[in-house]
Amino acid sequence: MARENNFLLGYGERLTAPVTIKSGGGDKNPPYDFDTAKWQVATWLRTANNQFQTLPSEACPNDQVTAIITLHPRYVSKSEFPSDLLNSVGLRAVGGRTKKIKPREWGITKHPEEAITDELLVMGSRKAFSSWSENLNGWVLSNVSKHLTHFEELTAFSSEQKIKALPDTTNDIVLEVVLHDTENPVVIEQFMDFATKLGAQAVVQRAKQTKGLTFIPVYADKNIAKKLAMFSFIRVVRAMPTMRPLHPGPTRSNQYYQVNLPTEVALDPSLRVVIFDGGLPQNNPVTPWVNYIEPASLANPVPELSEHGLNVTSALLFGPLNLQSPASRPLCHIDHVRVLDDRTGTGGDFEYYDVLDRILEVLDDAKKANQPYDFMNISLGPDIPVDDDDVTRWTSDLDTRLAGGNTFATVAAGNAGQRDPLSGLNRVQPPSDAVNVLCIGACDNDRLPVWKRTAYSCVGPGRRPGVVKPDGVVFGGDNNNPFFVLTSRTGGINAAGVAGTSFAAPYALRTAVAVKAQLGNDFGAMALRALLLHRADRGIHSPVEVGWGRLETDYDRLITCDDDEALVIFQGQLPVKEHLRAPVPLPDGNLTGFVTIDATLVISPEVDPSFPNAYTRAGLEIAFRPNSDKFNTYDNGKVSAHAATKSFFNAKNMKISEFELREEGHKWEPCLKASQRFQASTLKDPCFDIYYHNRYEGMPQDDPKPIPYALVISIRAPKVSNLYDRVVRTYMNQLIPLQPKTRIQIRP
Repeated sequence: MARENNFLLGYGERLTAPVTIKSGGGDKNPPYDFDTAKWQVATWLRTANNQFQTLPSEACPNDQVTAIITLHPRYVSKSEFPSDLLNSVGLRAVGGRTKKIKPREWGITKHPEEAITDELLVMGSRKAFSSWSENLNGWVLSNVSKHLTHFEELTAFSSEQKIKALPDTTNDIVLEVVLHDTENPVVIEQFMDFATKLGAQAVVQRAKQTKGLTFIPVYADKNIAKKLAMFSFIRVVRAMPTMRPLHPGPTRSNQYYQVNLPTEVALDPSLRVVIFDGGLPQNNPVTPWVNYIEPASLANPVPELSEHGLNVTSALLFGPLNLQSPASRPLCHIDHVRVLDDRTGTGGDFEYYDVLDRILEVLDDAKKANQPYDFMNISLGPDIPVDDDDVTRWTSDLDTRLAGGNTFATVAAGNAGQRDPLSGLNRVQPPSDAVNVLCIGACDNDRLPVWKRTAYSCVGPGRRPGVVKPDGVVFGGDNNNPFFVLTSRTGGINAAGVAGTSFAAPYALRTAVAVKAQLGNDFGAMALRALLLHRADRGIHSPVEVGWGRLETDYDRLITCDDDEALVIFQGQLPVKEHLRAPVPLPDGNLTGFVTIDATLVISPEVDPSFPNAYTRAGLEIAFRPNSDKFNTYDNGKVSAHAATKSFFNAKNMKISEFELREEGHKWEPCLKASQRFQASTLKDPCFDIYYHNRYEGMPQDDPKPIPYALVISIRAPKVSNLYDRVVRTYMNQLIPLQPKTRIQIRP
């Protein structure tokens, strides 16, 4: 059978079943004995309490102060969260972050020299901290006090630790101050008073709250930043971020040519698609397929920003234009929402807030009207790199709205890839660091077997979790091979060459829209994401540069299989407190040679922005069982209840060993992708057992609910030329080939 008729196989979830598997584990040998740990904590507490006493009372509402507890890297799981201990001494965890440390002791023989661990921000009254210190000597070992042996350090949260880099160019600046644990409005009032006494002005009416964090603009002399940061509820003090420069990419070609646009209507006008960008020029040629929206709060448009908006819209409507071919038929109608005005990029004090608020208002209104968007593209954002310690409001607010995976969102990674790598200024820019979006970088072509990341495209890693960023790369143009888009710079309907991740992102979105337009309701947003990442090819490139690899933009190759390959889509819900068994759909009969199994699993979790170290509330633990006849026999003679497991989703098979991960590894990552080759004779009824972990602010969740997932499994056996047909016949009453309603040509 020719490849063009070997369609993806859907409804893999019909093969799945819940199974109950007893968890293993047991007590660990702690790195420190109890008496040593108690002495260490007592010493740390004395030092911290001395520092707390130096804080002015007006900086400590209700006498509250913040400390940092650094956990040992072996004790960062949710089950080992020290909530019982904190409760017993009158403290509470209000946030967390990750840190690379070299522990004094490990408690085990084999260990790395350094490791990633968690820092907890804990609050309580000065009296609570001093009482803990006074009573600690009388503590004895118990299920509560044993947490002391898991601590690596305890310190006061100092002003210096809260301040991010401030500009050297001027003293009078606008700060963004982030406060935690601000449910009591009195805290905000006292912060405003505290800032005023220091000669600063907190613009409380522009404050924004996101899941336990409050973001407040503050006019101040940068020289008082350290004193301002003494306020005990402050998490971060930083210069107010500005928006990314929105010239059309780092390069612009002087090549222009006339374009013949199609006359057809959009292929699937029922799809809800939105672009948030700089607007559109008057008398633009995309009006037949675009609904142009300008929020009432906007100031005047800017021609350069409108040009960028037209370029981005062109990339989504037509992909890269080609002199040798007419423009492709648009796949959908687009709502283009202008969110930029003449204050953007000119140092407008609150543009960082205003632009995001316009985006959120449109998304929230669409949801309230029961018309949420199916697809979304953002090719703009703050001009700052991802921060490992803190989540921006852009990222957290978008992640919160996109949790659940009903909207497929692409975000440009940013064009700062040539900035200083040692300081991390070349890393992906918010909100592309969000775990519920597809962060798109740029490569120099999408057709040739030899390709590379463009120099301007921002690199990873992302924050942990969410470490694989960009998610992938797509052609975005460069000096030698520009990305041609519609332009308003010449008379008539013409194309100009540009370059930037701004255009790679909507081009990637166009591919996802094409799959949805052809396969319809058989494909949800998470399945689209899983498919695109599954088909991504990293080649010889580092995951730090290209994530999971170059995304496939050839529609036919995305939705079809070779004769020696079968690809199955699973969509459903992961149960709570049970494993979901997902079989690898091998055909009946013997196979010869080698079999390569590839699997990609995607979830779209809720998030906790106060706890960047525990940002995702959902995680995945997967056991691969290659042979149903192979069992483990334990030292006591008992045989395992389930077939023996073999490592599959590990750093080696996922090819992400370059990333530094915690001891838990990739458990809390929203996307897992791995590949492994087996001798066909070693496989019998292979399956994945998937367990969904849940947490809330790093602790066990009280009432978890099932969450949706998408899983793509492909099998390839080069010596079995009819593998696809055999799989179809074996599962003919369960798996269904997903035939497109119409075939379309994505690429010229």
